[in-house]
Amino acid sequence: MRRWLDHPAWPHVRAILIALHVLSLVVLSLPTAGAIHDRRRWQTANARDDLRRMAARLTAWGLATDEHQLEQALWSAGDAYLRVQRPIAAPFQRYAELTGSRQAWQMFASPQRHPAEVHVDIELSGPAGSQWQLLYRPHSDEHAWNREQFDHNRFRKFFGRFARGFIRSHYDQSARWIATKAAREHPEASRVRVRLARYETLPPERVRAGERPALDKYEHERVFDAEALR
Repeated sequence: MRRWLDHPAWPHVRAILIALHVLSLVVLSLPTAGAIHDRRRWQTANARDDLRRMAARLTAWGLATDEHQLEQALWSAGDAYLRVQRPIAAPFQRYAELTGSRQAWQMFASPQRHPAEVHVDIELSGPAGSQWQLLYRPHSDEHAWNREQFDHNRFRKFFGRFARGFIRSHYDQSARWIATKAAREHPEASRVRVRLARYETLPPERVRAGERPALDKYEHERVFDAEALR
């Protein structure tokens, strides 16, 4: 091995190998069919909003179109792109598998403009009857129950998926776990409620003006009997 490393041609061979490795990473980082031709992604609130905004902008520039026409044009362009991308990427696939250099996840196509927050409430009995009290809301110093755990990057990433690709079984299991923890730590509560608060993010100028997004709606509400969870 040492003899090969001392060979005069080795620096040139090494440069070629490094160049091929970098080229493989570049080629395999190009968008694939999963990122381009997944109808579910095209129907999300983010994607539809992107199409409407792009169509309006193109129309203002003199290229009259609407979101459906633009969608079909982009889908056809994706077809043409994949006919080129697939044969180019094929020779590098085996190399990526052998070296473990394949990137398994994809970058976001666009920012999440319709996020959802996990909110937790407990029901308390009082002179005026039973009332719901907000226990946890992200980024709130007032409603910060279990915040240290929920602010962990793994929890934040997991909760963030509910806004993009909602999986009912994952949400139901999480809601029950959260409700159980809340019920045990708040023995005065009669019920626990877990739900998603959906809202639309604000444009930069409104954020700079100090506005906060208004909650548009609550969805996927789960209510649990606190005593049964203890």
